[in-house]
Amino acid sequence: MKIVLKLQTLAGLLSLLFVCSHATADSIQSLLPADVIINHDAGRGNELFVTLRSEDGVDLLFNIDTGFPLTLIDKSLEPKLGKRLGTRTVATLQEKQKSGVYAEPKLYIGNTPLITGSNIFTFDFGQLSFRCGRPVMGILGMDCLKHHCIQLDFEAGKMRFLNPELTNTNELGKSYPIKLTEHGPVMQHAGLGVGKDTSLQIDTGFFADGRIKKGAVKGLDSGLQQLTECVWDGKSYTNLNVLAGENVDALGLKFLARHLVTLNFPKGVMYLKQTSVGPLVDEVFETGTAYLSKIKKAGRLPGWANGQKGWCGFPGVSSNSATFNFRKDGDSSAYHYLLCRATKDDSWKLQRAWRTDQNDKLMEEYSVP
Repeated sequence: MKIVLKLQTLAGLLSLLFVCSHATADSIQSLLPADVIINHDAGRGNELFVTLRSEDGVDLLFNIDTGFPLTLIDKSLEPKLGKRLGTRTVATLQEKQKSGVYAEPKLYIGNTPLITGSNIFTFDFGQLSFRCGRPVMGILGMDCLKHHCIQLDFEAGKMRFLNPELTNTNELGKSYPIKLTEHGPVMQHAGLGVGKDTSLQIDTGFFADGRIKKGAVKGLDSGLQQLTECVWDGKSYTNLNVLAGENVDALGLKFLARHLVTLNFPKGVMYLKQTSVGPLVDEVFETGTAYLSKIKKAGRLPGWANGQKGWCGFPGVSSNSATFNFRKDGDSSAYHYLLCRATKDDSWKLQRAWRTDQNDKLMEEYSVP
């Protein structure tokens, strides 16, 4: 099924104008959700998450994805969603599933309800949870986000809901007109591969710096590539990871995280204020994967033979320990490695290694060298 983002109706726009004309800025601000904490590793290689609250008071971890038209919720919550309205095929970048359609439940930031769409789709988030190292329970898509003015402050680790009638916009950086399409918000601007202006997507659901079309940068034909240096809109950036050979140009989460980002969807404008030239780095992920890669090359990583390939999810972290989770190509089981260190300044050491099946049942415990 091709899912098309449904834009606000004329009636909805008139209603918004009516409210804004009869309310003070302070009264509108009092109706907005409070600031919400975002995960520290957002834009540092991981996805962007915030905690929402269901109507029955349960905290639910949601991915914030401006590149996705719908709001999805984990299939485990179907018994709480009421009557099933239908079945649709829903595809993310990683996978495609048959999903149930239900009336949209109320979702809250604290005690403040979000303005959402009319329907919600269910999805099995097992794979995304594994990749991101935390129990993902949903994706908040543009059917909800388009109603709000949100600010992503990666330095402060917060997502803010702002009054769309913004004041002091000079403090927000440069403004860019954006338009809502079935592919999410887009702006007419050159992509990270430079070149001519194009329909450049703004995609917080894409973990890397962005996507570039084939041939946009000489020598970068396909796959995940690195741009050592890039000048975009007159500003310099270094060490960008881009997915080359795509049929679209897009700015992804790692690029956006180098800025204070204000997405005023009701007014159709984005503000970017550069805060970092280089990429934001998650120290645990960078040092931990470097250590595991080193012992793997030395043939000392339990469960892995020379030449075997796979991928690593983001680790679960607790104080000075971290559990890294791997999957091998063509292998449905998961490989887990617990690393520990006395302090942040010490080196990692492998403390435990084990393998589980698809249901997280222990299959094998490895001896640690």
